Amino acid sequence: MNEISSLPSLSDLLGQNPNIRPNVAATRLTQNFEYGINADTTGQQNPNAVLPVAIDKTTPTERVNAPGFAQMFENFIKGVDQKKKISKRETQDLILGRSDNIHEAVVKSQEAGVAFNLMIEVRNKLVDSYQTLMKMSV
Repeated sequence: MNEISSLPSLSDLLGQNPNIRPNVAATRLTQNFEYGINADTTGQQNPNAVLPVAIDKTTPTERVNAPGFAQMFENFIKGVDQKKKISKRETQDLILGRSDNIHEAVVKSQEAGVAFNLMIEVRNKLVDSYQTLMKMSV
């Protein structure tokens, strides 16, 4: 318990960071955090206390965006193409005598085939879903 009491408080940590501007909501938040939820500045429990609400003030350009479906599908296709190129190189090395590892060439060829078949099935499902959506009446 001694180790925990020697740690700096949240308000001390926030005060050390020059990028964080103190405001009323942050002060109230740190007090609630340090004294417990629904506590006032004296540390007493207050059942009528209003808890601060965090408001997202970032603009859409400041947010981190996850890749969209088109980007994800494009990466998937590029991965399948890369597997096909690796398979082709391994097979070519085997035929030209630069490699004697038949097992590796066959495994790479099968990987490329499975990846291509998966890509075709995903495409077929997407086309089928699109056709189903187009048949729906609004």
